[in-house]
Amino acid sequence: MEIILMFIAGFIVFILAIIAIIKGVTHRIKSPTDDLKEEISNLRKRVDELENEKKS
Repeated sequence: MEIILMFIAGFIVFILAIIAIIKGVTHRIKSPTDDLKEEISNLRKRVDELENEKKS
């Protein structure tokens, strides 16, 4: 009986580890993309501000 319980506990830990690895990988892939989009947005705002100053 104890062997079956240990097998079930090990399987649950294994599934949780797989889920954590998948979430970590997706976060590493998604994070630079979000940072890049934010940087592009900031640069567009700066360009618009500089164009408005130049017109004034």
